[in-house]
Amino acid sequence: MTNNKLTPSYIGAMCSNFRRYYTGASQDEVAAEVGYERSAVSKFERGVRPNAVIFMWYIKHGLFDWVPIEKWNGWNMGL
Repeated sequence: MTNNKLTPSYIGAMCSNFRRYYTGASQDEVAAEVGYERSAVSKFERGVRPNAVIFMWYIKHGLFDWVPIEKWNGWNMGL
């Protein structure tokens, strides 16, 4: 990340990589668990539509174990 900003697209890409490489879950599995359509998960992962409920799925399944919360400190949270 060159501009040190947490943008929706950066967060979505990080979540997508986490889901695929750490959990092995599909977008369909995430959608079924959170009660949304798969397209909502896809839009979240592409940074098109932020969604706190979907983001919580990643946190619940270990996002901060994969990317420790300490690494988030110091990032510019201005979206």
